[in-house]
Amino acid sequence: MDYAKLGSFELSYSSAGGAIALLLGTYLHYWFFKVIYRLYFHPLAKFPGPKLAGATYLYEAYYDLYPHKLRYLWQIEKLHQQYGPIVRINPAHLHIHDPDFLDGIYSSGNRHKRNRDAWFYRSEANGPLGWSLFQTVEHDVHRLRRAALSPFFSKRNIHALEGLVRGKIDELVDRFAAARRTGEVVPLLHATGALTMDIISVYAYGKDSYSKLSQLGPFGRHFAWVSKMVLVMLPMSMVERISPAAALIPRNRAFFKGLIQDALADEGSAGKEKASHRTIFQDIVQSNLPASEKAPARLSAEANLLQIAGTETTARTLAVLIFYLIYSPTVLERLRLELKPYTDTGIDMHLADLEALPYFLQSAVVTEGIRICHVVSSRMPRYAPDEEIKYGKWVIPAGTPVSQSHYLHHTNPRIFPKPHEFKPQRWLDDPDLKTKYFMGFGRGTRICLGINSVAICPLTDNWISLVYAELFLTVARVMTRFDIELFETVKSRDVDVVRDCIIGLPSPESPGIRVKIVRDRLAAAS
Repeated sequence: MDYAKLGSFELSYSSAGGAIALLLGTYLHYWFFKVIYRLYFHPLAKFPGPKLAGATYLYEAYYDLYPHKLRYLWQIEKLHQQYGPIVRINPAHLHIHDPDFLDGIYSSGNRHKRNRDAWFYRSEANGPLGWSLFQTVEHDVHRLRRAALSPFFSKRNIHALEGLVRGKIDELVDRFAAARRTGEVVPLLHATGALTMDIISVYAYGKDSYSKLSQLGPFGRHFAWVSKMVLVMLPMSMVERISPAAALIPRNRAFFKGLIQDALADEGSAGKEKASHRTIFQDIVQSNLPASEKAPARLSAEANLLQIAGTETTARTLAVLIFYLIYSPTVLERLRLELKPYTDTGIDMHLADLEALPYFLQSAVVTEGIRICHVVSSRMPRYAPDEEIKYGKWVIPAGTPVSQSHYLHHTNPRIFPKPHEFKPQRWLDDPDLKTKYFMGFGRGTRICLGINSVAICPLTDNWISLVYAELFLTVARVMTRFDIELFETVKSRDVDVVRDCIIGLPSPESPGIRVKIVRDRLAAAS
């Protein structure tokens, strides 16, 4: 035996073990002192909340990833019950549960700037919506990008687009009529999703053309390096086997880049489908935005955002609203009574007509549907880059992400008595309720683009957005044309929100809201 070589091997092994022990010890010491800093010396150390939440993000991951799934929202609710209206919910974030402090967080205008939190929104170039309006962090950059898109969702442009919306609703109505004749069960979210996707696709790109993707958000926040490694290092075939939803990210970018290129191509070229209107991206490229804002990668991210926001949120709102109208026959009968002059005479209902109807439009049926569907359920962190935010006796340092949760706000019994009941009358009984407390599509400068300023402006401003146009026209046509019954739909399983991943979702066991068209009133009348 060569004892010299053996001794050399043992020395090398010992040296490697020592190096590993040194690295491990350094790592543990780093986290020990980091936890001590977070608990006792961090600017948020004085704020109430569980010590574990202040020490590590794993507290939040425990409720959002494993063993729970997308449930941190309801744990935050419990923390407020224990600690009061302001709570430290992770090492860097504060959460406030106070309906009278919305504007303190989500301010409007340029005097009190509010930035988005990059960690929560995964605001990075390689993220699912990198470079999009939704993931824009800085107030001023967001203002620039929003200004380029806002004109397309103005009252004038949406009214001009009414023919397109009505045409797509006609297709949905024809599909429902066919389902009545065959007795087919209709998965409502699929039907409304097809409608809303067609509308936003034609408007954005000039041609017809997702919740799995949104559920990747919590994992990506806590383990960003893993998601980056999966998307960058692994072949796409393997990514699809690991997570089909993750594989949508690069695939969607390529898909939307192609749509944009088609939209910008010569409309008169042979073989091209000519749009009947100027599309969003045709006009953006010809706008006065800086060249960097017109780069293909940024525009494809914006296209991805428009498709998701213009499809998923409105489709779920429509499906849930139709459910509650079926579930609440008294409300449905009152709605039909208000629309009776149009259904009796056969006059087509236009947006201008629906604007004048008090129960249907003016914050009652539609706004209650938006509130109770919780299509936006999550907290939406903002931070003031240049000022402290004062809340009661608390002074929140500049740069601290602070938020309120849409779901907790819209289920606050002090503002919305019996919050889990569908009660459109509440908006008529209190005319100030909408302007003060409605945040179905956000508030302040970051309010949902498709809703424009309807969610925070008085009703007399008479704003109509693409979202509201789709809701008004679809509900009016479908609910006056057909008698619809629920099919094996369980409210607690298929409708109630029990998971939060920015979009509020029902139980993972849900097969969806399913209905049967039992009567076609137009066919019966003829």
